Amino acid sequence: MDMSLLNTSRNLIFALSRGALALLATGSFSLIAKDDLAEDPFELALSQEHAGDGQKHWEGKSPEELRVWAKQNLHRKLTAKRTIDAEAHPEWAWFRKAGLGLFLHWGPTSANPATGDAWAMVWSQRKADSGRFMQLPEAMFAVAETWNPENYQPDRWLAAASKAGFAYSVLTTRHHDGYALWPSDHGTWDTGDLMGGRDLVRDYVDASRKNDMKIGFYYSGPNWHYDYKNREFMHPAQKDFQLNYKHERVGKTSKLTPLMALSGPEEQAESIGQVHELMSNYGPIDVIWWDGSVSVSEEELKVLQPNIFVARGNIATPEGGHQGASHNVKVTNEAGWWWESCQKSENSFTPNWHYGVECETNHWDTNTLLTELIRCRSLGGNLLVNVPPRGNGEMMDWFYELCDEMAAWMAHSREATYDVDLDAPLPTLDKTQNYTTKRANVYYSLPDAENAVFIRDVSRPVQVSLLRTGEPLDFTYRDSALRVVVPAAMRTDLPDMVKIVF
Repeated sequence: MDMSLLNTSRNLIFALSRGALALLATGSFSLIAKDDLAEDPFELALSQEHAGDGQKHWEGKSPEELRVWAKQNLHRKLTAKRTIDAEAHPEWAWFRKAGLGLFLHWGPTSANPATGDAWAMVWSQRKADSGRFMQLPEAMFAVAETWNPENYQPDRWLAAASKAGFAYSVLTTRHHDGYALWPSDHGTWDTGDLMGGRDLVRDYVDASRKNDMKIGFYYSGPNWHYDYKNREFMHPAQKDFQLNYKHERVGKTSKLTPLMALSGPEEQAESIGQVHELMSNYGPIDVIWWDGSVSVSEEELKVLQPNIFVARGNIATPEGGHQGASHNVKVTNEAGWWWESCQKSENSFTPNWHYGVECETNHWDTNTLLTELIRCRSLGGNLLVNVPPRGNGEMMDWFYELCDEMAAWMAHSREATYDVDLDAPLPTLDKTQNYTTKRANVYYSLPDAENAVFIRDVSRPVQVSLLRTGEPLDFTYRDSALRVVVPAAMRTDLPDMVKIVF
């Protein structure tokens, strides 16, 4: 490498670090606390939402009234910080057109398949009562001391994803365990200190560009490794005691740093410096996905990445089946908020966002993923589906099989999910119980369990056909209602969309 270039780069990084510390000291470098962004997935699964009760809470309310109602009645992740004027932000049009993203939870915790997530080092009474696996922080941190993924294959992951219709991906550049997947000059818990300078983020970025995938970075503000011997490892917090890094009960007078909080200005400066590196060292970045208690403001990000889209914390990001139930996200859409459903690709609940051995067998099939995509698009949102790579850098075998099947489906039916209308009002749950996307005067409907489509309050269609083949379908139209049944001979094991032209 040209030594003058290297020295220039080091001086720039040093200057940024000094500047971040100085700005922090003066208070002019704002740090936005988002204590409510991260949740223990085990606790999340036990939560219940208010709007998924079959009632049409969006009826009779203006978007302004509905936003007030939603903030009072829905989970906070079903609400957004602001409404977005699409015409004022053409640089973000790709996000809403795309509809489908791949979430890649990957890091040293992936190499510890008994856990599946950094949250395994966090104790709770309910997890203990249910027999969920928990692990002392030092045991989990020890994995990073030897982790050096020998089969890291981001190019293969994203080549398959791109062909399958995924348009963007989001990689956990730093999760709650605090380990940075690139050689950072801020802190000592990264690939520069423990992996000989290997840059796992660079390989991901290069693979994304090679496969025409938009690039997303997840970044966790909480760093549970930072000064971990003085941090609490219990969630939710209790009134009478705390739990230390050995999972020992200590009194509240111990003054342990709460799990999702920052220990002080030094930890803040480290996070600011790392975010600056991510925003400065890899070229244009399309999405930043915050998680936890720290995020650099959108205005500050714009200086480094003028076109970046701030997802988590700026739009609604419901997680899982409870938060993302159809009646809930219908409210979100009618309120005028953009939204993205974050889903684990599993059939029955585990706390695993990172790889766990259960992920090999407990996973969605192609029909499930496509159906969920259609549901999200019919209600005005995106689907960000998590498929966690193994700890050694390989993707699970079933992912490639699923991508092949998705690619074949997208070849004939992608128009039902890509670049469809997303602004309210949308027909799903109002005019029909079938998941139905639309583009101008065209509806795309997913038949129900009886292979039927029924839509109310519509004009007589000009044409009804099977999207996959273009074959015309018989239909019944009466009293402003349309009914279509897909014959058994035309059906397949994947979503057979009915295209209706009005």
